[in-house]
Amino acid sequence: MTSNTSLLGHRRTSYSSTIPPRLKRSVDQHEVFPDNFDYDKDSSKYQSRTHVGTSNSASEVFPVNVSRFESFNSMSNNDSVYDNNTIFETVPYYLPCFSWLPEYTFNKLWGDIIAGISLASFQIPLALSYTTSIAHVPPLCGLYSLAISPFVYGILGSVPQMIVGPESAISLVVGQAVESITLHKDNVSLIDISVVITFVSGAILLFSGISRFGFLGNVLSKALLRGFISSVGLVMIINALISELKLDKFLLSLPQHYHTPFEKVLFLIDYAPAQYHKPTAIFSGCCLIVLFSMRLLKKKLVKHHKSAIFFPDILLVVIVAIFISMKFSLKHRYGITIIGDFSMDNFDKLKNPFTHSRRKLIPDLFSASLIVAMLGFFESTTASKSLGTTYNLTVSSNRELVALGFMNIVISLFGALPSFGGYGRSKINALSGAQSVMSGVFVGIITLITMNLLLQFVHYIPNCVLSVITTVIGISLLEEVPGDIKFHLRCGGYSELFVFAVTFGVTILCSIEAGICIGCVYSILNIIKHSAKSRIQILARVAGTSNFTNLDDYLRTMKKNPLGGENRLEEVEGCMIVRIPEPLTFTNSEDLKQRLDRIERFGSSKIHPGRKSFRSKDSIKYVIFDLGGMTSIDSSAAQVLDEIITSYKRRNVFIYVANVSINDKIRTRLLKAGVIPNLERAPLITNEGSTSNTFDGIQEPYSPYFDSIDAALYEVEKMKNNGNSILNNDSESFMSNTLFNSSLV
Repeated sequence: MTSNTSLLGHRRTSYSSTIPPRLKRSVDQHEVFPDNFDYDKDSSKYQSRTHVGTSNSASEVFPVNVSRFESFNSMSNNDSVYDNNTIFETVPYYLPCFSWLPEYTFNKLWGDIIAGISLASFQIPLALSYTTSIAHVPPLCGLYSLAISPFVYGILGSVPQMIVGPESAISLVVGQAVESITLHKDNVSLIDISVVITFVSGAILLFSGISRFGFLGNVLSKALLRGFISSVGLVMIINALISELKLDKFLLSLPQHYHTPFEKVLFLIDYAPAQYHKPTAIFSGCCLIVLFSMRLLKKKLVKHHKSAIFFPDILLVVIVAIFISMKFSLKHRYGITIIGDFSMDNFDKLKNPFTHSRRKLIPDLFSASLIVAMLGFFESTTASKSLGTTYNLTVSSNRELVALGFMNIVISLFGALPSFGGYGRSKINALSGAQSVMSGVFVGIITLITMNLLLQFVHYIPNCVLSVITTVIGISLLEEVPGDIKFHLRCGGYSELFVFAVTFGVTILCSIEAGICIGCVYSILNIIKHSAKSRIQILARVAGTSNFTNLDDYLRTMKKNPLGGENRLEEVEGCMIVRIPEPLTFTNSEDLKQRLDRIERFGSSKIHPGRKSFRSKDSIKYVIFDLGGMTSIDSSAAQVLDEIITSYKRRNVFIYVANVSINDKIRTRLLKAGVIPNLERAPLITNEGSTSNTFDGIQEPYSPYFDSIDAALYEVEKMKNNGNSILNNDSESFMSNTLFNSSLV
């Protein structure tokens, strides 16, 4: 390996034949990748190779782990690494059950059984509550959802602690769809509505998973989901209160319709004082007080005894209510409605979602099905990501979409409610000692046993008790709201608070569908606005160093604390340094043009374009683009970049490009877009010590890319001074001479 001394006396390392193969330039392939390191066998270190005229720091020697480079080289030379996987490697990825079954032990089985029993003790009453008081469909729809879905998820699901089943928000969407359909259509089967919504939502999720739309889980913000879930909690409380006062039948008998939650609040204000059923209200109040007292006691005990979390408070209240209902004949003596008998005749065979009567319901229920699919996916994604973070799991959103979609398609054949993962119950499942998805399977087994042996006791459950359970769940959904609001107020997250308020308000005043749609539209517009905004930076060098800083950030800091800036900034007369710290796409490339114009006129991209220019565009003779953050560029953006550079060349402005990614796609696109011919070139050193380069099949002495801003500045100074002077580090301060006199601060 040879070395040369530059004009500045800085040591310059030449190319070496020992450069790792994947980093070394291939002349035959006409690549334009300046290599960054040469390997010195004597020192066992990689040395940084720089362009002519770079700073001292650019030629420092950095210790590098050679074995790591050699392992990369062996990977690049080993074609078997990139060969297609075998079937034994592929099947466990798409059927995760094959990844944990070979390692399943009796100890894990015992942990899953205990967790399954703990979960079933309160999930079965919750499923009945969601079904009857929220979704307004037969109780078996909820029980089948809880019983069948864990078996399917056990095969396709990839989150071991996830428990799937009916969810409160999902059941509320189904309930509103049931109300809407039954008010406008006669003789519509409630089971058919459940079948259609579950099947269509499952099909949407399955299609999304196969199409790899899992990234959509990152679209909706946590503030939007919190606003929606909070509004769902309040809607659950309002709907449950109607049943707790036994006003549901009276509500249906009124000539005017009360659809929205706000209208139902007005209904309660107008009619509840005179029309409520006193025995039902008293019994509901007693159950609510007992359940709340037990939950408060449970929270206190958990602090000292973690096993207290498994105490089945909901199950205990339901058992006591069944006993009281049977013992004192609440229905006949006090007029308190109970679940009563429900037929299993409609559940004795599988349901065909494609019958004529069910196909006719699809147009009316498609919007509800889409909302169910979206909410279910986001709730399940939240749960899976939280569990994945806690238990160090790698979760694929696309695989979860496929699992949830196929699962709902299967359970729709049983007439079940839509089933999704829930974070609360999944967390309890993990704390109960669950080791795999078999814990959910045991929940399903216990639910099936209950359906076959204990339905005669379910007959006596008062409806108001299930509504009380719904109220408690609704209140639990509201518990985290104050903390979130305080957090965003403290952090200045007013945009998040606005999203929360809009989603919450629209859901309460209009409907769940309207709330989630408005929230989604707002989030998507925010994403578009964010992606369409260019974030280019004007750079200036910190005096006495080779470091460059964002000028706008520096000015903002100096404005707030004029005495806080110890370092001064330097300028190179007539030279503008612009950093593009982001991928360039068709969305932000046009904004790049406008912001470059502002920088030329004002020296900053933050100043309003309507102000009078501080300086003439003709003062700019050199422009250096730092593309270190441009990790990708599409063809539309490449076209815009070519137009920008071409316009500079028409004004006789010299263009330099530094820190271009070694990504072949980026460099090829810049080449084919015609950007390269308009760029100033950087000299390269060959093994023989001469300057030479192969570019696009033509032997040239220079490269279109500079390794650093310093290297580009050296060429600027050499061009300005005809190659006889170096960069003047004692130049007049950019801050004092230019910025403070330009009304920027």
